[in-house]
Amino acid sequence: MAYSVWLLAFTQLSAVEAADGNDSSSGLRDGWVSQPDGRGTFDILWSCIFTIFLCTWVSLHLNVPATHERYRHQFSRKLRWMLQAIMAPEFVLVFATGQKVEANRSVEDFKDLALPPGCKRWTVRHGFYANMGGFVLQPSDWVAFPINSKQLHWLIKRGYVDYPTLSAKEVWDKSKADGFQKSLTCLQTGWFIVQIVGRAIQHLPITTLEITTLSFVLCTLVMFTQWANKPLDVESPTVLAPNKRIAQILLEAGIAANRPYKQTPLDFIDDQSPSWLTEVQPHLRFRTGPKLRPLPRLTNDRFPVIGAGPDAVFLFLFTMAYCGLHFVAWDFSFPTPLERDLWRAASIAIGASAFIFWVCETYQDGHRLGRWERWYAKIVYGNKDGRINTMEKERRNRRFIPVWEVIVMTPVTMIYTIARTYIVIEVFLSQRALPVRAFDTVQWSEFIPHF
Repeated sequence: MAYSVWLLAFTQLSAVEAADGNDSSSGLRDGWVSQPDGRGTFDILWSCIFTIFLCTWVSLHLNVPATHERYRHQFSRKLRWMLQAIMAPEFVLVFATGQKVEANRSVEDFKDLALPPGCKRWTVRHGFYANMGGFVLQPSDWVAFPINSKQLHWLIKRGYVDYPTLSAKEVWDKSKADGFQKSLTCLQTGWFIVQIVGRAIQHLPITTLEITTLSFVLCTLVMFTQWANKPLDVESPTVLAPNKRIAQILLEAGIAANRPYKQTPLDFIDDQSPSWLTEVQPHLRFRTGPKLRPLPRLTNDRFPVIGAGPDAVFLFLFTMAYCGLHFVAWDFSFPTPLERDLWRAASIAIGASAFIFWVCETYQDGHRLGRWERWYAKIVYGNKDGRINTMEKERRNRRFIPVWEVIVMTPVTMIYTIARTYIVIEVFLSQRALPVRAFDTVQWSEFIPHF
């Protein structure tokens, strides 16, 4: 389906450019246009804004909130993520893909555990549920705190907690997925795509706002796919009681657990890093995320370690295709030549910034995982295991985000933010002067065969 949608999106390029050329002779129509004789300015704005709202609000699958957290805090968090999805939907897609990859990894990890009688096998849904803070550890000598799939696997393997009896269906029952909202989103996005394709076939102009909305629609379709097994709006986690005190667990863990924790007492297993809220923002002197320790909830912004598999390749290709969709409006009619030139510059900046981000992050991701060292050891020394020095791994862990990446990505992020901000503003400013035929509606009767 994704391939078909992209094929339709790029097929429209030639048709749209042709339509734009035809409109140049008839000029632009300034001001607010009413809708009695066709579609008006309000029709264009309402269709696009409503579609963008559905795409950026309904598609978000955030982690489990902290216990007794007020609804206004949950709402404001989702609102911030909605704004993030509007400004950079491809980056929200990166988080969604990373969470799917981590859930799949948890399935592989849990295969080495013996399945007790009466328990169901670990699934991708369990992985999503655990990594979103669905399991909370309640020691007798400590406050409760959420644990992810890696920490839960470690505790089960050493006999501190029992294998969860929760089935995949019971996990899904915790989801607040609203069938009406998702159905409405699918119907609206589907109808929007049909309209865009219909206008392209009939060589009717498509506005920059509609092109931008189409990019949100495509990102939403992929996000739905990546988060298909992640429960939505879970409020009540599953509480697990260990059979030993947390102090005893840490003592038996050895030297690895001696260091003071930053997030939870089980940081020596997995410290939830790197995270924008808990690690990056404090260095930038921004307002930080949860201040309580141990963390009362797992943050939504943990940078994903996707690896170099098919998911990473697909995500790279989709991200670049998303950025390339802005080039469809390269020869569109804009209110002024300056706005057209700025659109072109912003499109180039967005595409280049995304490419640089992928190059830097792919290299650093391989360094974090020791991928390059393993390949080097295999090629040069014939080391079949490709193992690397333990001290080298510890050195990398201490510098998860190196200085060079901060130096490179800071200006790239600023350029991307400026370019993306201009795109978001321009799609609305350009509505003040649109091609005359942009207000013509699709003649659906022409698609009915006449005999």
